[in-house]
Amino acid sequence: MLKILVAFSVFFALVSQSITSEVKANTNYDYLIHINEDFDRHPIHLVDFRGQGYWVKQGSLLKKAVSSTLPNSASCEKGNYGNLVLSLDPYIFYNPQMTTFYGTLKAKIYNQDGKAIKRIKVEDELVGRIGILHEISIDKLYKKLLLKLDTQIKNDSEINIRGSIKKSQGIEGAFCLMLN
Repeated sequence: MLKILVAFSVFFALVSQSITSEVKANTNYDYLIHINEDFDRHPIHLVDFRGQGYWVKQGSLLKKAVSSTLPNSASCEKGNYGNLVLSLDPYIFYNPQMTTFYGTLKAKIYNQDGKAIKRIKVEDELVGRIGILHEISIDKLYKKLLLKLDTQIKNDSEINIRGSIKKSQGIEGAFCLMLN
């Protein structure tokens, strides 16, 4: 009986330690990223110069670009904590005559109190042809836009002042349920 009691106490100690390490691992993000699901539900149609069209789900492509471009960020969902919440709205246009992708990324930034503190709009373009592998060009464009956005956020004194006042845990990702 004593062996069973010791085994249970060791088991519960290990489980509680792994749970607390999981919670700590989810508390140190700079950004929690929110992308409205409508950008996947309603894809855009990009057409090349021959009239061949491609349907693009902007939300999933942007999520993939965020994971590689902003390493200290996470999806805005329950259990994740961050210093700022970025609600991102992507817009892409393709000009077939110029073979150029034009991209706009609108970000609404929320602080740890859940208040919108700033809106930022970044724009960029990328020369490339649209084709079967159009996701590669769009990914490159999104990465350029995200780097510009990250630079603007880090250089903005208003956001840095408000972001430097950190609460113990930050804002929880459950906040983003209100943004949908």
